[in-house]
Amino acid sequence: MASLKEYRNNELKWFLLANILLMIISSDALVFGETVNALISSISTVINITAFSSAIYIFTFISDSVVPSRIKVFLVFLWNKQPSCTIFTDMERKCEDNRFTIEEAKKKYENIYKKIEKCPKSFDQTPLWYEIYNQNRDNPIVFGSNRDYLLLRDMHTQTIILILVYATLLFMTKVIIFSWKFMLYLIFMVILLNISARVQGKRMVYNVLSVDLNKPDNINEIIK
Repeated sequence: MASLKEYRNNELKWFLLANILLMIISSDALVFGETVNALISSISTVINITAFSSAIYIFTFISDSVVPSRIKVFLVFLWNKQPSCTIFTDMERKCEDNRFTIEEAKKKYENIYKKIEKCPKSFDQTPLWYEIYNQNRDNPIVFGSNRDYLLLRDMHTQTIILILVYATLLFMTKVIIFSWKFMLYLIFMVILLNISARVQGKRMVYNVLSVDLNKPDNINEIIK
């Protein structure tokens, strides 16, 4: 099975390079003239852009790798708890999945609910959920939704890093010119990716439970 982080060499890379190109274009760094000299200058600029993009990609890749997962999760959910922290008690209040019922879940995870009842309200339910995830991690539905969540989470982190890099270049060098359009674009992408990562994170958590509850042996047990 493919690696969960395979998107680093595909989607994440092209997302970054597209953003860098937008940054350069918005700063009027690309000017294509009609004369031969202007054309040569433009070609030289493109070559420099390629080298610059590669350097920024490597820097951002390293920065993305250095940022701990818990920080990436915090940047997405901020001071709210991630879905897996309260998934079992949340389902009791409102089960946001029509592929199974709360009755089926409470029957299957009876021991988990008994354990939660003995714990304080602040108890983190992620380890309990992770045990179920670990048993189903290779399922295509679970693998796909987890990959999508991680991609959105890392794109969100990468965009925040790009804002910091952009601000650093503006204040420390004269390589680029400030553009409100590009800054608004980055802010819009951070908000959009934040919402998308939150939605996909919850979907992934529910997908794990749905796959586990809809195994043939579980369905036969429910029917009996």
